[in-house]
Amino acid sequence: MVLLSTHEAVVWWEFHHGKTTAEIASEYEIKKLAPDHILEVFNESDSDAERKRVQEKIELSDPAYVSRVLNRARKKIEKALRSHASSHRLDIESVQDYKGLLIGFDYQAGAQVYIVYTIRLGTIVWYKHDSYSGLLCDGTPIGNGKVSGTKKQCPKFNECRHTLDTILKEYNLEEKLRPDEEQLYMTQQSIAIFNKLAAKEIPRYKRSE
Repeated sequence: MVLLSTHEAVVWWEFHHGKTTAEIASEYEIKKLAPDHILEVFNESDSDAERKRVQEKIELSDPAYVSRVLNRARKKIEKALRSHASSHRLDIESVQDYKGLLIGFDYQAGAQVYIVYTIRLGTIVWYKHDSYSGLLCDGTPIGNGKVSGTKKQCPKFNECRHTLDTILKEYNLEEKLRPDEEQLYMTQQSIAIFNKLAAKEIPRYKRSE
């Protein structure tokens, strides 16, 4: 089940790909299908209603309506972020609802926690960590340690890569990573990604030219 409605998901996607609410309304003045990513997500839903709804062309010709849709999406996402923070007993440091991001701290784990909303994967809870049992993502020991037996990558390697790639795609951050950041282990690259999302300029705050 997708948290957002079809209109909310489309507006959220377009907004985070650099379009103002007025530009979104102009683009959808004539009915058109949702972006491919949205179509894929809704078509994978377990809900027959969601799969059917996304196949219909969308009209969003009124900028005021688009703004209301964006605000509805923002409120739903903020509620989901705060709910996850509460269930994980986090101390909330900041909530950036227009960016789908909550930053908190888990005193039991002694770690900063990032909670991010994605259309495809839902709400992601990511604990800041340097390793798993003293090993890096590919199984390399931290520091000068030696591998005992065959080096094995983290069992969550593929899942983490898919999660980070989804965040990069949905928040249009793929081109924001520097070449050196692209080479980082995911434990380090993830922090770079979350920092870029937190610092991202979004259309609502762009100065008119």
